[in-house]
Amino acid sequence: MKKKITLMMAAVFMFSSLGTVSAATARTTTTSTATATATATATATQQSLTAKQQKLIQVGKTQLGVPWKYGTKKPGIGFDCSNFTSWVYEKALGIKFTSSSRKQRYTTSLGTPVPIDKNNKFKNLQVGDLLFFANSADAGGGGHVGIYAGVKNGKHYVLQEGGGRGKVTYEPMEGTWFASKLVYAKRIIK
Repeated sequence: MKKKITLMMAAVFMFSSLGTVSAATARTTTTSTATATATATATATQQSLTAKQQKLIQVGKTQLGVPWKYGTKKPGIGFDCSNFTSWVYEKALGIKFTSSSRKQRYTTSLGTPVPIDKNNKFKNLQVGDLLFFANSADAGGGGHVGIYAGVKNGKHYVLQEGGGRGKVTYEPMEGTWFASKLVYAKRIIK
């Protein structure tokens, strides 16, 4: 084993002395290129958000941890799911709509339907889309609503109130109730 390593190192030094790139330099260059590519991709993803989308998520995150309270729309004190989504849109973008999850889901004049692909539920979503989840109150999704918050580290995030968590959360949907029960989406931001 030592002989193989010694021979490999001798080969590296020999090629280095001939003016070729050493293995260490090649590894460093490859690593630097991969890091630069990953950083550029992450930056491009972040830059692709519109100012409206950024503001919406930023405002929603100010309420992380605020408890779930049925029928409540009080920042820092409590919300239910639909009061949270309507508050975020109004506070961030001045867009007012009903604070009823059923009306947010079934009112045809509110937003544009976004198709949910059966093979990839997240495929057509954009940051800011309202997400509707089937539950015992409504299999069509009128019982719970959240906001699609985009992709982070390869995971699709939801910003929502309640949803079995009892508070405002920003969390990945993969492997959770949110991914399995997502049945409908609406685009509010054009």
